[in-house]
Amino acid sequence: MRNWNRREFTRNVGMLTLFSPFISLLEPSLARAQAVSTGPAKYLLIITSNGTDPGVWNPTGSSPNSITFSPMTEPLAAIRNDVILLNQFDSMGTAGSHGAVGGLTGNTWGGGNLISLDFFVAEDLRKRGVLTQVPSLHLGGVNGNPGIGFKNNALQAPQFSLSEAFRTIFDGTAPPPPPAPTQGAPVATGPSLEEVRLLRRQSILDRVTGEINQLKTALGTLEREKLEIHADSIRQLEQRIAQQLSIANGEPPPSTGGGTSAPAPSFIVPVSCDKPGNLPGGLQPIENSATHLELAMTAFACDITRVAHVEFGHHQSCPVNIPGASGDWHNDFMHASQNRTPLINTEKFICSRLVDAVAKLKATPAPDGKGTLYSQTYILWVREMGDAVIHAGNNMPYVVSGGAGGYLRSGNSYLNGGGAFHSRVLMNAAEAMGVKDLSGFGGKGNGGSDRTPYDQLKA
Repeated sequence: MRNWNRREFTRNVGMLTLFSPFISLLEPSLARAQAVSTGPAKYLLIITSNGTDPGVWNPTGSSPNSITFSPMTEPLAAIRNDVILLNQFDSMGTAGSHGAVGGLTGNTWGGGNLISLDFFVAEDLRKRGVLTQVPSLHLGGVNGNPGIGFKNNALQAPQFSLSEAFRTIFDGTAPPPPPAPTQGAPVATGPSLEEVRLLRRQSILDRVTGEINQLKTALGTLEREKLEIHADSIRQLEQRIAQQLSIANGEPPPSTGGGTSAPAPSFIVPVSCDKPGNLPGGLQPIENSATHLELAMTAFACDITRVAHVEFGHHQSCPVNIPGASGDWHNDFMHASQNRTPLINTEKFICSRLVDAVAKLKATPAPDGKGTLYSQTYILWVREMGDAVIHAGNNMPYVVSGGAGGYLRSGNSYLNGGGAFHSRVLMNAAEAMGVKDLSGFGGKGNGGSDRTPYDQLKA
C-alpha cells in the first residue's frame, strides 16, 4: 500500500487547490489541532434595529478591558468575552431623525452615491471575483415598510416573508450575479463558458479519484471522515454550479448519468449543510426577524452568500408583544411613557438573539473546513439612529462580535468613540471583509480620519 507524503500530495495542482486543508495532516511532525481561520473575515452579518435610549443602554463603569452591562444589555453577559460595546460616535447629522439615511451608509441625501454597508461589501467581493449564488441577503423588518439598506441611491425593502427568503437562499431561481463592471482597475474574472462546460464534462474530482483514495489510506479515522465530507461538498458544489449555468444559458439540465437530462431541481442542494425544516408562520415582526437571522446563518454554512443584513423593527412603527413589552416599539416604548421596562425587554430580546447567533456560529463548521463559522464571521449591530427618544444621531451605539479572521481586538471591551464619525465603525467591517478601497463609501466630502476605520477596534 502506497504511503503519501506532503511533497507528493502537492504535486497535483487540483488536489492542492481542493484539499489544501488536509495537507498538514500528511506531515507527522505537524500538530493535528483543528485548523483555524486566518486573514480577513469571510462572512459579514449585520443586524440593524431602531434607535435606543442611550441613558439606559450605556455600559456605565466599563473600560476597554471590561464591560459592566446595563439592564438593557444584560443578556450579552453570557458572551462577554465575545462582544465589544461602543458608543459616543457621532453621525454628523446623517442618522438623527426618522428616515435619515446615514445609519448604514455614512451619507446623506444628495451626498453622492447612496449605498449601505451590506451592498457595498457585496459589490466589492464581486469585483474581486468572489461570486456566490446570492450576492447578499437583506431580510426581516416590518411588512410593508422600507428598510434602511440603500443601493444605487435607492432605498431597498428587506424580504419580510420567510418563504420568500427561503426561496431566495435555497431555490435555483435566484438570478446569477451580474458581471463585474469594466471601468476602473481590472478585476478578477472566472473561467470562460467554454472552460466551465469542459469542467462540467470532466470533473476535477473525477480526475483525482485515485489520488483521493490513496490519501484516505494515510489518514486516521476522524480525518478520513472529514475528507469524505469535504469531497462530497465539492461534488455538490460542482453539481449546483452546473445546474445554475444550465438554467442561465437556457440549456437542458446536466445528465445524471442515465443518458437523459434530469428535470431542473426545485431546490438546489446546499453545500455540506442542512436546510431548515418547516418555517413558522404568523410571527410578529421581531420574532420573524429572529427566524430570518437563523436563515442568514444557514446561508453562510452553505456558502450561498457572504453578506447578510437582518433588520429588527422599523423607525416609524413596529408592533411588539413579548413578555414585559406590549405596544409599538418606537411610539409607545420611546415616547409615550417614562416607563423604560418595555424598551428594556425589547432590547433584551435582540441581545438574546445575538447570544443564540454566536452559539450557533461557534457550533457550525466553516464550509472551507478552517475552524467554525464564528471564527470567520464579523457581526455588527447597527442603529437606524442614535438617541431615538430625542431623534438625535450624536451618540450611536454598536455591538461588535465574531472571530472575523483575527481582525478584531478581544472581547469584553468597551470603547468610547469620543465623538468620532460613526461611519468609521462601518468601515471597520468593510476592511475586515478585505475591502481595500473605501473611497466609494460614505459622504464624498469626508476626508482624513473620517475616511479611515476606527483603529481601536482592531487586534
